[in-house]
Amino acid sequence: MPAPHALVYFTQDPFLRDDGMDFCGDCTPRGKASVHTRHKFKTELRKIGNLHGFAIYDLFYYFDDHIATGQIDWKSILVESSAGAYREIYHLQPTNALISPSFFIRAGPDEILVTFDPIPGTGNNIYEDYFWFGPEGPVRIDTGPISEALKSILPEGFGVWKGGGLDMKSLRYRMPVWKEGDANCCPTGGMVEIAFRLEAGRLVIAGKHFDALAKAE
Repeated sequence: MPAPHALVYFTQDPFLRDDGMDFCGDCTPRGKASVHTRHKFKTELRKIGNLHGFAIYDLFYYFDDHIATGQIDWKSILVESSAGAYREIYHLQPTNALISPSFFIRAGPDEILVTFDPIPGTGNNIYEDYFWFGPEGPVRIDTGPISEALKSILPEGFGVWKGGGLDMKSLRYRMPVWKEGDANCCPTGGMVEIAFRLEAGRLVIAGKHFDALAKAE
């Protein structure tokens, strides 16, 4: 759990928090402290809403020319832990992504927080994360069990090569399957579907099915 800070910690000089070294020439603390003399920035705080009594915010960062164009360069998600104190539960500094506001969805009986930022290209890859909130605060939902379920059900030489199959609203993962020798555009290995449920922020596999004869959708 990250330590809480006043909002100014996140907004006053983001170059000091350049975890991805996007602006790193001289990567010493002194060098980072001088970056703001060579680059411009703007921050924008937007409230997403409340879950279990916790106020949740997106913090967008814009740099240089993107201040005028409105293209978001970095995104943080802040949770107000007490009056004027915020914990950062998510920080994204992508090489390339279409960053957009976070949002809530209903996943089974739970309402959860979603950050969903597509990566340009043909792979349908996404920076996506999901957070369940309880009385003690946020829990990041680990989607790793889906990857393990895929490994357990697909034969050798078969795999899922692209992203986009996770549907938290329906608690399902469904994707076409590629087999060795397939073109990237045209999977011929059937379809795989995995059902799951959420238990206090923990993803639990409820069923898995692989149909090698199904046509890709």
